[in-house]
Amino acid sequence: MIERASLNATHLFLVRHGETEFNRQQKVQGRGIDAPLNALGRAQAEALALRAASLGLDAIYASTLLRARETAGIVGRACPDRPLFFLNDLEEMSWGIYEGRAATPDLKSAFDTMRAEWLNGNYDYRAEKGESVTEVQERGKRAINHILETHPGKRVMVVAHGRFLRILLATLLDEFGLKRMEEIKHANTGLNHLVCSSDAIEARLLNCTLHLEDQSM
Repeated sequence: MIERASLNATHLFLVRHGETEFNRQQKVQGRGIDAPLNALGRAQAEALALRAASLGLDAIYASTLLRARETAGIVGRACPDRPLFFLNDLEEMSWGIYEGRAATPDLKSAFDTMRAEWLNGNYDYRAEKGESVTEVQERGKRAINHILETHPGKRVMVVAHGRFLRILLATLLDEFGLKRMEEIKHANTGLNHLVCSSDAIEARLLNCTLHLEDQSM
């Protein structure tokens, strides 16, 4: 039941896609890797769909990458007649030359260096041939502004990616900011519920995985 104070607010349900084999093997995925969900990822998406069926969604959006499209498609089947849209701006951050690589000491060192630069406020720092935090932030804001303008006062699920969601949530929520984006968790199909009014954005849930616990995952 929607509270009276939130009748004119837009409810955003931001979720990460289900697991892929790249996730399971701890390989860098990013914008240039278009991997499908694995068996666990499909089961996670099915569990999310059961939860989504009770959320009263008006629309579903997803990144154009396969893992997000598959997750959104499974959710969509549980929410018949709800329009499903795909946006390039919701895609994962490009990790450039690191995409497809398995975790090694050298790779860990490279990512530690990136995170240190970001912690120091250098959000233009990027992997070679990759994207910066600033670039991802700009397209994330563009995507959310489009959704809010298109569906004012509605309830919309957005299926995206881990680092993208860290950057987006840190941007939207005043209690974080980019300096604290590493504190934002992003389990596969973890649910973030934001209520967006004309003067504030409130987080009702962050990285909620109760639907996975119900399925013993």
